[in-house]
Amino acid sequence: MYQSKYNAQNEEELFILPKYQDELPATLAVEIYEYLPEPLKELFKPIQNAHERDILLLGTLTVLSGCMPNVMGFYDRKWVSPNLYTFIEAPAGSGKGVLSWTRLIGMEVHKMLLEETNLAKQKFEELKREKIKQKDADLSSLKEPPYKLLFIPANNSASSVVQTLSENEGAGILFSTEADTLANALAQDWGNFSDVLRAAFHHEPVEMQRRQNREHFSVEHPRLSVLLTGTRGQVMRLIPDTENGLFSRFMFYSFPAVPTFRNVFSHTGTDPGHAFRKVGQMVQGLYLFLKEQPETLQLYFDEKQQAYFMQQFQHITKVAHRDSGTPILATIHRLGLICFRMSMILTIVRFYHHPKRGKKTAINMHSVDVQISVHVVYSLLYHANMLIADMKNGSKQIQIQAKQHRFFESLPVEFNWTQAVDLGQKMNMSPSSVRRYLLSGQFERNTKGWYRKVVKPVPDEQ
Repeated sequence: MYQSKYNAQNEEELFILPKYQDELPATLAVEIYEYLPEPLKELFKPIQNAHERDILLLGTLTVLSGCMPNVMGFYDRKWVSPNLYTFIEAPAGSGKGVLSWTRLIGMEVHKMLLEETNLAKQKFEELKREKIKQKDADLSSLKEPPYKLLFIPANNSASSVVQTLSENEGAGILFSTEADTLANALAQDWGNFSDVLRAAFHHEPVEMQRRQNREHFSVEHPRLSVLLTGTRGQVMRLIPDTENGLFSRFMFYSFPAVPTFRNVFSHTGTDPGHAFRKVGQMVQGLYLFLKEQPETLQLYFDEKQQAYFMQQFQHITKVAHRDSGTPILATIHRLGLICFRMSMILTIVRFYHHPKRGKKTAINMHSVDVQISVHVVYSLLYHANMLIADMKNGSKQIQIQAKQHRFFESLPVEFNWTQAVDLGQKMNMSPSSVRRYLLSGQFERNTKGWYRKVVKPVPDEQ
């Protein structure tokens, strides 16, 4: 079994993770870039702008997640692939266009698949011509070859996306640098497409039927990655609230426009895209290497990593619920899966770059990659909080939940109505608000008009 040069059993933490809320990092620590796998590390060395560096890392991980066939990890009683959904949000002209470089990481794989498609189509046409020459030829026995590609065009209908996945063994990357392209193209069947995205995130079967010709498409185990960029308005148009489940499946990263004009001549003669093309060539080799594995490559956490992971997410869940309320919980639960998938991606790249990699059936996750992924999660949680606050009723929900939690914690185990109203006034809660909250199911009332707390909003860590 492959073992990295870092020993997970005695390695100390490389990063001191922040406390929740006030210390959540809006940008990733520079230190994590020093510990990235060698092929990726070179991409970020020349990039000085923190936001630009961060979104390129998230975009790179997302494209890589769609280039790793035959890789699985066991998480929450299910086998999962490393696919990620990412949305980079910023005002127009803020510099998020640099994400087009990350497309180069998967371009060699994309071109390879298209070439396979063209060759298969040529053979099909030749066979078709031969059949036509035959007397009483039955052309119905001929089946057109699947149209293989990696990047799925965003200006597609939901049924076309499912068809593309079905022709590509369930895999593909939905990549769009303008989220409105996707929104406009899918305006008529957005509800169906939202269902497809939600199911595909968890590799659940997706099906779609075209009314025209009554064509039916089915994908048993979709492996879809999604990378979108757009403005805050475009985010709200695609995902108007946190309740439909799509919000919590995305990694969000937001940053403001800076009122300065970048020196467009500071890197004369250099092409950052060259480094991404070079990594793209490595990714093609990685893709073929994984494809040729005789068995599915399985990744897992060892016991120490499991304990570290659980400690971090139990803490995040407890404190985030206290400070931000229920709307953040779905995001945290899925950030656990996202963290696991990021660890898979980084570990696979590190493993492939190892000179003695060989052909394996199981790999222990790299401890540094687990720590990097957890650190990224803290930043993602910051950006999710900011978006929830701006969504429809999002800010109000968070404020109400936080206030109710503080009210709950401040009350004694048993209390009467007068005590509750007095405490509510100190916390700017009206008597009617206090009354509604006392009827929320977290309290019980006895015949003498006294109340008793019966539910703790967040369980203590075990």
